[in-house]
Amino acid sequence: MNISTTKKELQQAFSKLTKTTQLKSQNPLVNYTYISSSAAGVMLHSTDMEVGVKTQINASISNDGEGLFPTSEMNDIINVIDDGRIDIEISGPHINIKSEKGVSFDISTVPFQEYPDIPENKHENLYCIDTVNLKEIISSLLYAVNNEPTKPALNGSCFNFLEDTIDFVATDGHRLVKISKQNTTSILGSYIIPKKFLSILGSFLEGQSETNLVISGDYIFTNNKKDVFYSKIIDEKYPNYNAVIPEENPLILKASKNEMLNNIKAASIATNKNTNQISLNLSEGKVYFKSVNQPESKTVYAPLKSAEYSGENVSIGFNAIYLKEAVSKYSNEEIIFTFKDSLSATLFLPKINDQKTIILLMPVRIND
Repeated sequence: MNISTTKKELQQAFSKLTKTTQLKSQNPLVNYTYISSSAAGVMLHSTDMEVGVKTQINASISNDGEGLFPTSEMNDIINVIDDGRIDIEISGPHINIKSEKGVSFDISTVPFQEYPDIPENKHENLYCIDTVNLKEIISSLLYAVNNEPTKPALNGSCFNFLEDTIDFVATDGHRLVKISKQNTTSILGSYIIPKKFLSILGSFLEGQSETNLVISGDYIFTNNKKDVFYSKIIDEKYPNYNAVIPEENPLILKASKNEMLNNIKAASIATNKNTNQISLNLSEGKVYFKSVNQPESKTVYAPLKSAEYSGENVSIGFNAIYLKEAVSKYSNEEIIFTFKDSLSATLFLPKINDQKTIILLMPVRIND
């Protein structure tokens, strides 16, 4: 295979391709980028067996062919090679990369025949959504996705297409985010989308006003001009998330988002770093955060002057990190926080046009 392209073309391509690189894998071929040249053009593909990127570059082709680049090494070469034209020749186990100024790199490669199959997008189920809205949904979900490998069903976000609504859900067992929108498609079914795909998706969609998500077989695909980004769907059953959401939380607290966030940060200064525990203390006319770190003789008292609360006296314990993330993701300046008692699930209920959002947080027992 012989092609000629530019440093800029390769830099743009590898900035996307390297996002899927996985240095430790049972399949060493995932550390290689596949390249093919034909009458259809020059295509590059990289995958870690979970997510993958396929992109095209502008290049002149002398001889068609296929081959594999060692991704990390090729990226290093692209970063140091001269600007301008770059000639690439793949012949057997060798790759030659030569710059316009004559700088030449000879590196080894491996046979491409055993490279993983590239999944095919059959355009079976199409969901179109405003890109800005999708990015906001993903941002709201990501912090609640589980990171523990022992719970693979929770290692992604559930996109649950119901007859009337689509539920976007993430939970790690301690907190849960559920965002519901109207289902304007004919798609029905529940799909668990890996966290890695969602984390990369935002940058991949730059410049698009709308995003098409295609669920095809065991994969989810999206396109951006000449690029294709895809992920394998997690083959697990997502838990019944509605079962943990209280139907009624009779006690309501209203407060300023900024003040609540600042007071959580203040109370966090005195937390035990092993438990990160703070308490929210509520009584009529008096609401405050408190944290005590007994071994270090630290105490923080942080009143919420903006609080509106009328109900029984309650003290609720929280993991300060989880509480701060939940408040940070709240989309309105006035927090609406509902609860039943000190040990039941609490709910944050932001008001967002065209969607219903629930942020659930499980309390912790307060250590005396």
